[in-house]
Amino acid sequence: MSVKWRLNVLMAERYLKNKDLTEATGMHPVTISKLKNSQEMPERLERATLEKLCAALNCQPGDLMLWEPDSETVETSDSTHQPSKHKHQGASPSELRRGLSTEKPPQTSIDLLDSLPGQRPFKTAEEADQYLQQERGSWDN
Repeated sequence: MSVKWRLNVLMAERYLKNKDLTEATGMHPVTISKLKNSQEMPERLERATLEKLCAALNCQPGDLMLWEPDSETVETSDSTHQPSKHKHQGASPSELRRGLSTEKPPQTSIDLLDSLPGQRPFKTAEEADQYLQQERGSWDN
């Protein structure tokens, strides 16, 4: 059994840097860095630490964790239990509330924009970059 630690994903979704989370939680920068770079759930996680992270990220504890069965676990459970074929299997509670799925995470900003409802203003990343350069140029004037 493997419990994945998703702090890096939540920080990326919220456009937070290590420094931002350090300031919001009051935790040491090295602690934030170790927690962010960990792919597996930390062996020992104090309640106060979890509460600080949830408060700073405005999330539930379950949003920081994702259980993924090992292949060995799946083979053993197949004989006794048929897993659900629900399309949101493996999604965190916050993703289910937002209607997102973890089946195929967006790889680029364009993929992310494609997944959002509404019309996308740019067809390519180059168009978006060009627009941003023009906007930045107009700020200097």
